Amino acid sequence: MKGSIKVVVSTKKLRYELNLCRNITIIQGDSATGKTTLIQIIGDYLSGRTGPGTEVICERKCAVLSGDTESAVIRLRALADAVVFVDEQEKFFHSKEFAEAVLDSNCYFAFITRDGLNMLLYSVNEIYCLRNSGYYQNTRQVYNAMYPIL
Repeated sequence: MKGSIKVVVSTKKLRYELNLCRNITIIQGDSATGKTTLIQIIGDYLSGRTGPGTEVICERKCAVLSGDTESAVIRLRALADAVVFVDEQEKFFHSKEFAEAVLDSNCYFAFITRDGLNMLLYSVNEIYCLRNSGYYQNTRQVYNAMYPIL
């Protein structure tokens, strides 16, 4: 992987700005910081289930993996040069088959997890925590930013 990939995800009330510098990025955060919401917005946007004002800006194709292990691995192998988001709540997340597919892939990955990934090598410099950078009135956007843990 060369270079970094900037991903901007926004709705009328939320905005996420992510900068993925390596092929595996870990995103952590306290409860209610928007980790699962980030993946839901991207998934809804990609499937056309969002309203006006929602957008995902990225120079590469984005994907959200979900489902059972077999279908997630098949879908991952079909992706090339994409940014793939995966939530730790997925059943396949800690499986050996999924780890092998990640290692064979040329995609960038953003893993939402509170725990480490024992089967994958990743840089401690690519572990970020998601936090809200400020709440405003109900009609204003909340900006979510990543900051490095180490």
